[in-house]
Parts: sequence; C-alpha cells; structure tokens
Amino acid sequence: MQDNTTFNHQADIVNCAIRFINSWFKQSKSITEELNDFFILPGNKVVGKDVIVSRLKGIFGQSDEYVGGRYDIIDVNFELLNKGKGMGFVEGVAGYRDVIQKQSKIVSGPFKLYFALHNESWKIVNIEFPGFTY
Repeated sequence: MQDNTTFNHQADIVNCAIRFINSWFKQSKSITEELNDFFILPGNKVVGKDVIVSRLKGIFGQSDEYVGGRYDIIDVNFELLNKGKGMGFVEGVAGYRDVIQKQSKIVSGPFKLYFALHNESWKIVNIEFPGFTY
C-alpha cells in the first residue's frame, strides 16, 4: 500500500498520460493498460472499456501509420477524495502525421485526458485527443 503523504500523484498521472500518448503514436494495442474499466462521458453516460478499445482499434485501423508524434503537456491537476479515490486531468497539445496509402495529413490540436484514482492506481476515464472520436 502506498502512503499518500509521500506518493507523487502528479508524477503518476503524467507518466500514465505519457504512456498513453506514446502508445497512441505507435498505434499500440498496449494502450489499453492505461484505461479504466469504464469511461464517464458527457451527460453522465458510462461505457465499458471494451467499447473504447474497439473504438481505438477502429481508429488505428484506418491509417497505415502515425509519423512524427509530438506533444506538450501544459497543465496537470488532481484532487484526492475520500476513501482513497481521486480525480484529475492532464492537458496539452499533440500532433502527428497520419499516413494513409502514402498520403499524409497533419492531425493536431489540444488534448485532455481525464483520470480517476481507484485502488491506488490512476486510470484514464475520458479521452479528448486529436484524431479520437467516440
């Protein structure tokens, strides 16, 4: 069990975001390790991780590769709640070249990854990322 007085929540959230972003650029199936078991979407809609994973595979399947991925993290914030729970986010900008049949287009824009702390682990519960749609 991690002691909340010494555990660096901000570093944990940022590292999780970086793993997600790098996996995105590689179109990696390991991207799912950073995802929570369910996602909370606007309007209090809840969807399972399997729906999000299917959506990611569909997005990745449309492109041959992503090239030159870059990102800047601009802000990180979190709040610890009762009973070892918490919520937070990482936001910034990201961009990459989406290559489809030797044609490429630049995909870029702001991103915001929302996190929840449960069972001493920060996981992504909502994604706003260039090229991702629900």
